[in-house]
Amino acid sequence: MRTTALADAVLVAGVRKEAARIGGATITRATYPTGWRHADHDPAPCALEHVGYCLSGRLRVWWPDGEEVLVEAGQAFALPPGHDAECLDECTLIQFDRSEES
Repeated sequence: MRTTALADAVLVAGVRKEAARIGGATITRATYPTGWRHADHDPAPCALEHVGYCLSGRLRVWWPDGEEVLVEAGQAFALPPGHDAECLDECTLIQFDRSEES
């Protein structure tokens, strides 16, 4: 069995991220400020799938086909690629990623 601590926080596109790579996956605690929106940092839809758990806040996520979901504190989520997102409140998410990008 292995354990590890999250790395010191870094600020990436206005998001506070603490991450650890373990067991072939990256575990990230990401804190997004109120009003943060993916499109403000990248005009293309997000190309990554996100799987995780919302610790606090609310995140509105939508896709070009009109599908929309609201992720709230206490909910697990799986968000396919091609989305945009906006934080309605400061949001802290725990995300699990098996790709090399996260």
